Amino acid sequence: ALRFVLNNLNKGDLFNVIAYDTEVESFQPEMQKYSESTRKQSLGFVEGIFAGGSTNIDAALTTALKMLTDDQAPSYVIFLTDGLPTAGETSANKIIANAVRHNAVRARIFNFGVGYDVNSRLLDKLARECYGQSQYVRPNEDIEDKVSRLYERIGAPAMTDVAIEFELDGVKVEDGAVTNRSYPKDAYDLFTGDQLVLVGRYKHPGTARVTVSGNVDGNRQRFRFAGDLVKDSSDSSLAFVERLWAMRRIGEIIDKIDLEGRNAELIDELVALSKRHGILTPYTSFLADDTGQPTDTASLRKRAGDALESLDAVDGRLGLSQRQAKASFQRANNANQFGGGGLGGGGARVLDLKSDKQVVLNTVHSVAGKTFFRRDETWEDSTITEEQRKTAIKVTRFSDEYFKLARELGKDASRYLAVEGKLLVVIMGQAYKVE
Repeated sequence: ALRFVLNNLNKGDLFNVIAYDTEVESFQPEMQKYSESTRKQSLGFVEGIFAGGSTNIDAALTTALKMLTDDQAPSYVIFLTDGLPTAGETSANKIIANAVRHNAVRARIFNFGVGYDVNSRLLDKLARECYGQSQYVRPNEDIEDKVSRLYERIGAPAMTDVAIEFELDGVKVEDGAVTNRSYPKDAYDLFTGDQLVLVGRYKHPGTARVTVSGNVDGNRQRFRFAGDLVKDSSDSSLAFVERLWAMRRIGEIIDKIDLEGRNAELIDELVALSKRHGILTPYTSFLADDTGQPTDTASLRKRAGDALESLDAVDGRLGLSQRQAKASFQRANNANQFGGGGLGGGGARVLDLKSDKQVVLNTVHSVAGKTFFRRDETWEDSTITEEQRKTAIKVTRFSDEYFKLARELGKDASRYLAVEGKLLVVIMGQAYKVE
């Protein structure tokens, strides 16, 4: 993997190689300009690297970051590790604090945890604090393939330090920000061939102006676009936007719980989003139990909280698979990534922590932006409340009343009512029980 990177740098690039076990050794004491001569010398240095001793992650990162002094061009650290920190500073929090303190140029740190003997929480937090990402390479996977794909991507930055701003007619400063809970967060880079999908929420509808700014070849450039933030929409074909936002938000919640600890508010929000959108996580898969109690908030919180205790595993197969699952939510670009297709379309996919495999649960399906859970042989609307359940209007399938509801309640109503079998659905605030 290291040879691939060294063989594919561009002439004039600055680079160095840091090898570490108990001690830290650099290819050169300072950054080198890439040329045919330095390429060959660096490959020779790589041939002389032998595994041995302990793992001094803190000193390796500090050594690398101190070498980066140019804040005008994007800088990247590709950090490869196959072990836990066992030499020098071994506290994960102190290692991260030291990296942040020495990262004077906002270098992006891309972590590769190789094998199961890595602290995946340390790598995830390091990536979050240093503008990068973590990837994990299982024992049966090819590290060269993963590193080469990352390098081919970051080797061609199109716009760096990208920022997106929204302005809305009639919105005052005291009204708050135009958008909130947008993902990805903070500044990021856009690489040649990338498609950036930004999702967020807004409170105020209206005519918007969107400004995209970033550094292109060292110059700050701005691009402006017009758009509309609508008050509401009856077009269910756009429901995927809300679901995609929910996936990213779920990834953010799991990340906060993982790196900062569990609390009731985050657990409640995780359960509510999973339930509303039919997005099952390794910690909320119990929602698909066909005998569950979907409105018992205290019980749901406890079950989710118990399941989230598995995040205490930071290494091993369990630790790695959970961080991979979390990342798939954080980077989701496909609204059907975790199931939720139409009835008969495959159900919801979720990671089973015990088997470390994706399983399909056919007790969850989505139709026209609504999620239904199968409970006691009835497809139940995920948004139904106990009060709505008690006041549900009974409708006989294919009766005159049934077809009248399908005509009068909007174009999506007919799609809900077409769900086969017993159905409990909420339409315009009223629950209907179809048999």
